Amino acid sequence: MSTNWRSYAITLFLLTNAVAFSPQSNLAAWNPRTTTDLHSSVSKTSEMMKDMRSQIAENEEANFMMQALRGQGMNEDDTAAEGVQMRLVEEDLDIGTGLPYAYDPIVLKEYYSKKPLTVFRRVVQVASVGGGFIARTALDAFLGRDDPELEVKRAGELRDLITSLGPFYIKLGQALSIRPDVLSPRSMVELQKLCDKVPSYDSKIAFKTIEKELGKRVDELFSEITPEPMAAASLGQVYKATLRATGDVVAVKTQRPGVLETVSLDLYLAREIGVLARSLPALTDRLDAVALLDEFAFRFFQELDYNAECENGIRIKEQMKVLPMVVIPGSKFSYAII
Repeated sequence: MSTNWRSYAITLFLLTNAVAFSPQSNLAAWNPRTTTDLHSSVSKTSEMMKDMRSQIAENEEANFMMQALRGQGMNEDDTAAEGVQMRLVEEDLDIGTGLPYAYDPIVLKEYYSKKPLTVFRRVVQVASVGGGFIARTALDAFLGRDDPELEVKRAGELRDLITSLGPFYIKLGQALSIRPDVLSPRSMVELQKLCDKVPSYDSKIAFKTIEKELGKRVDELFSEITPEPMAAASLGQVYKATLRATGDVVAVKTQRPGVLETVSLDLYLAREIGVLARSLPALTDRLDAVALLDEFAFRFFQELDYNAECENGIRIKEQMKVLPMVVIPGSKFSYAII
C-alpha cells in the first residue's frame, strides 16, 4: 500500500463510509461459512483502518485532508462572514428587468449586449475585488513563501473575496471545496465555510419584498416573525414565522434583491470567456468550457425559481408519504417569496 498521505486519507474516508453502511441487518440470511468470511473481512478492514488512522495521526497534512473530506469546515467559525458585503448588480429592480428564470444563453447575450455600461461596471467590480488577492498570491509564489499559516490566511481571504462577489462565485467556491485534486486540505476546509457562512442582507428589504410579492403587510400575514433571519445562503435567507390565519409555524424564504441579475450577468461574462477560449486548441482539446458552463447554469437557474422549489417540495412530500420514517416539511406554494 502506498505511503502517500493523501491516498491514505481518501482511502480511509471511503472505507469508513463503506463500513458504516454495511448490511449488518442481513447477517442472519447468510450461511455460517459466509458469515464467518464476512466477520473475517470486517476484522481485516478494521485492522487496516486502525493502521491507517495511526499513520495519518502522525501527519498534519493528512489530518487536514480527513477534516476536508468530512466537511468539517462547515458549521465552524460563526464569525466567518462578519464584515463581508456581497456586491450584487445594481439595476432598476423596482420596474423589473425582464430576465427569465430559465437559462437561455441567447437571451442573456441579447440582453447584456444592450447594456455595455452595466457589463463594464461588473467587470471593474470583479477586477478591483480580485486584483489585490491575485497580486498577493503571485508575490507569495515569487518569494517562495511556503508557510501553513500564510496558506490558511490566503484561503480565508479567498473565501471572503468569493463571498463578496455573489452567488455565481460562491457556487464555484463550494464546488472547489470538495476537490482535493485541485486545492490543498487547508484551503478546502476554509472554502467549505462558503456552504453555511454567507452574510445576510437587511431584514427591512426582505420584509418589503414579502409585502410586495404577497400584497399584504408583514404583520397582517404573520402573528410572529423573527426580526433577523434564522439562516442565510448565497441566494436568499430564511425567517421563522407564525401564520396569522392558521397559527401554523412556517419558514419564510426570501431571495436577495439583484440575485437573478447578478447571476445572469456573471454567467454571460463567463460564457463569453469560454467562447474566446475555444480558439485555444490547448484548452479545447481537454475541456469544452462552454458546454460545461451551460450545464452548470441550467441547474443554477433552477435554484433561482422559488415557486418551482415549492412545487417540487409538494411533489416530493406526496411521493414519500409511503415512508413513515422520512419526514418532509409541508410546502405552501403561495408563500414562495421571489
